[in-house]
Amino acid sequence: MYDDSPDGLLALANSIAGLVGAPVTIEDDASELITYSPGQEYSDDARVATILSRRVPDRYRPLLRNDRLDVRLAGSSVPLYADFRASGAPDVLPRAIMPIRVDDLSVGSIWAIVPTAPSREQRAALEEAAALAAPVLARQIARRRGEEARRAAAVRALLGGGPGAVEAAAALPLAPGPLAVVALRPVVAAPSGEPLRRALAGLDGLAGPTQNTIHAEADGAGYAVLPVRDERRLARVVRELQDRSGLVAGVGRTVPGPDALDRSRADADLVVRLLTRLGGAGGAAAHIRDVHLDALLMQTVDLADESGHDPLGAIAELERYDRERGTELLDSLARYLAAGEDARLAARQLHIHPNTLRYRLRRAHEIAGLDLTDPAAKFEIQLRLRLRALRLP
Repeated sequence: MYDDSPDGLLALANSIAGLVGAPVTIEDDASELITYSPGQEYSDDARVATILSRRVPDRYRPLLRNDRLDVRLAGSSVPLYADFRASGAPDVLPRAIMPIRVDDLSVGSIWAIVPTAPSREQRAALEEAAALAAPVLARQIARRRGEEARRAAAVRALLGGGPGAVEAAAALPLAPGPLAVVALRPVVAAPSGEPLRRALAGLDGLAGPTQNTIHAEADGAGYAVLPVRDERRLARVVRELQDRSGLVAGVGRTVPGPDALDRSRADADLVVRLLTRLGGAGGAAAHIRDVHLDALLMQTVDLADESGHDPLGAIAELERYDRERGTELLDSLARYLAAGEDARLAARQLHIHPNTLRYRLRRAHEIAGLDLTDPAAKFEIQLRLRLRALRLP
């Protein structure tokens, strides 16, 4: 039996390395490093980077998808062998990988650097090692989930604002002063919360050791409460996080203290909803101040739809005409306005002759009464086109 102290985990790693005859790392089900055996005499950058960052770095994670390795690991109870050099990663040495299971549930894995496919003795040693590691990882995961649940409850209290947030802030290591909420949501819902967990953990590193972020998953999204010393720097940090994670990220307004964090949370959620509605498979990031007008317009669209009104007016009429007859009058009108009313430029973008474009604009006027010669009418057309872009599909 091994305890969960650093010495106990090190002893476990050393025992497994001795059994297998190779340097090993042990990871939990979220690819966080639990422990590793000392010695780098037969190693590579992937192992070193994992040890230094205490988790498998993002740049190595795509290797798990090679030959469906992640799927095979999740369903296996015997050692697997992966030669990553044959999969386009010449600098990553081959590994023997042993899933660690508790009650048929995968809770982690042992990764041993081996020069060739493991021998029968090594395979037996790995299976014995997994049995040694299973109770340790089960306790680690139970402790982690308990901490996550407590942290999520505290973060929910913070996000609610008011006296409850003030009380929660006093019990947390949250620095006094201006605060803001960052909301993160996957572009496509993932079967596990791992992308959110990794992104929130990455936010700690990007924000810096003195920022003291408080974060957790709640209601299918990831939320972080951060002290704000420089709004522009915070926006840059969140954009960098989004670039790495591919999630949708929104930053709420800066508020003077925890009692007003519900306002910042509402802003952050609104930004995420707006960016999600505008689309983009790779995600996006924004601060509420940079998209506030679009957010207000989106809310206007939603209110109009809820009350049974159509905020698009004549644009909706033209949209129906195009749909029924297979024409492209509305797209042509939008391209023309987006090109600054330069008919030649818009025609090139549409791959049509300028005269064809002018004909389509006349037809738009005839069918829906869209008058581009009146400045007020033209502004209304542009506004309704923007409302159309912000409407739910």
